[in-house]
Amino acid sequence: MTQDRGDGQWSGSGALPDFRTSDPDGLPDFDAAQGPVTLGEPSERSRRRTRATMLAVIGGAVVVIAVIALVLSQTVFRSVLDEEDPTAFATGPRSAEGQSEYVPDPQDPDIAPPPPIFTQAPTTECTFPETITEPQDAAPGTVRGGDLQYTIPDGWGPWGTGTLPYLDELGAHGREVESSWYSVVNLGRVVWPEEEGGYPGLETAAVALFQCYATTSGVVGHFGENPTITDYRSEVMTVDGEPAWIVQATYNFEDPDILDTTSASIVTSIVVETDDGPSGLVSDVAADVPDHAQALEDIIASLDVVE
Repeated sequence: MTQDRGDGQWSGSGALPDFRTSDPDGLPDFDAAQGPVTLGEPSERSRRRTRATMLAVIGGAVVVIAVIALVLSQTVFRSVLDEEDPTAFATGPRSAEGQSEYVPDPQDPDIAPPPPIFTQAPTTECTFPETITEPQDAAPGTVRGGDLQYTIPDGWGPWGTGTLPYLDELGAHGREVESSWYSVVNLGRVVWPEEEGGYPGLETAAVALFQCYATTSGVVGHFGENPTITDYRSEVMTVDGEPAWIVQATYNFEDPDILDTTSASIVTSIVVETDDGPSGLVSDVAADVPDHAQALEDIIASLDVVE
């Protein structure tokens, strides 16, 4: 409690504080009361809480990335991978089982030129017999030449053969293709001059008959000098149980318009060993006329050795 001393001053224990030393603006200086604060080290509990939070964030991010990758693999990537290559199956099954390496056949007419025997000039003299002997009588419905005979196809008739290189006792039938062109099949006994070394054997004789017939019998006038040769063969065979050799090829005319009915001819020679020596067949037949080509096959199949 305070009381007045009479001089206008108050005294007592409840006197008011003296603010004369305060800041002139009358406010306390709080900045002076505050100084820099130094934080202490984080506690172990805080570290564990922070670490757990970071791991949770990282783990969540990994899960999100994994989910996105899974979705992409099942949608965008799958559609790309599943697109079919239009040529994927062009080479056949994707297994080598049962397959073998392709090795070109040098004898394949489609990839190799014909052997020289089908394209070059005759390798012999193409000698004609000095004397001409008539063939022996043939059985009804057959043609005979030397020791060979064949069955006459329907529509075929006698053909005047004249002479042919290395053949005697000639017999032949033919069928008209058009105008002056005929399919003809000749038979005869094979004769070889001693001046040329005598009979040279099945294969050599068959090649010589083939070359001579294709180049000196008048057919070359239609074939041209450079015909295309296809379907050729030169191989051993048997005729009526006897050893034989056949040489055959299709000559495609150099000028395909020289005839209206056909543009190719099948040229054939066959030499057969018989008890009385070799006999042979030479022929050219229209390749583009089915009846004629079939008749040639039937004639060869019907060949018999006769005495």
